Amino acid sequence: MGKRGRLVGAAKLIGSFSRPLFERTANRVTLTPDGNDFLPTVQVSLGSIESKAQSMFGRQRVEQVTLLASQLMSMSWLPQVLAAFEIENPSIRVNLLMEGAQRNADPDLMIRFGEEPHLVRHPMWLMGLSHVVVCRHEDLETLQTMEDLLTFRLFDVASHAMGWTALLNHNFGPVSGRSTKLEVVDTTPLALIMVSQGLGLAIGHLPVCGPLAASLGLRICPLVAKTPGPGNYYLEQPVGRPQRPAVLRLERALQEAAQAAMRAA
Repeated sequence: MGKRGRLVGAAKLIGSFSRPLFERTANRVTLTPDGNDFLPTVQVSLGSIESKAQSMFGRQRVEQVTLLASQLMSMSWLPQVLAAFEIENPSIRVNLLMEGAQRNADPDLMIRFGEEPHLVRHPMWLMGLSHVVVCRHEDLETLQTMEDLLTFRLFDVASHAMGWTALLNHNFGPVSGRSTKLEVVDTTPLALIMVSQGLGLAIGHLPVCGPLAASLGLRICPLVAKTPGPGNYYLEQPVGRPQRPAVLRLERALQEAAQAAMRAA
């Protein structure tokens, strides 16, 4: 608002005052000495009103959607996907909750994981997995044969059906009787972090672990081919709750992103 506008505003605000604040002529409006004294106060007051009105009435309404996912999903695949979703949908904000965290949660949508074969036909199926071996860049040249691979510590994740023994048997035939340095850890993120510190090798699951492995500077070892295996992610909605359009929009975006990630993997 310019000076003239502030003068008019001042006149409306203090129209009942007995002392004139400005003088009007045919071509211009000028301030009286009292008006000059009063103008800074009016400017500050009207500026505050403008700022408050903009913050109250100019702000876009943002709808919150809560998504629950596993640790690996939350740490690896989802961050970039959700950031892109929010750019495309500025009126929606996704609150991401990590499974197992000690927080009261009533999610609008959940990403579940299961290894049962029938889940690939689940109506809200999200993605399957291909198993690979991940290592540091500096270890690639030393991994030429299976014997080279067996010189490393091999991190297995306790809850996964496809572990090192099954993966090696699938790619190289039975390995029973061979000496292996298997070590069981709780989660895939922990296994990948240990690999990044030069402590061994781990099985990665594409596409879901790809972003986390890349951020740790890990590489896929070409000695072991990508091996489709058990394990499927699927979406689940709360029972008996009609879904808002924002939730359905997020569901579609996750499925589209998962399809693109599987094609790229």
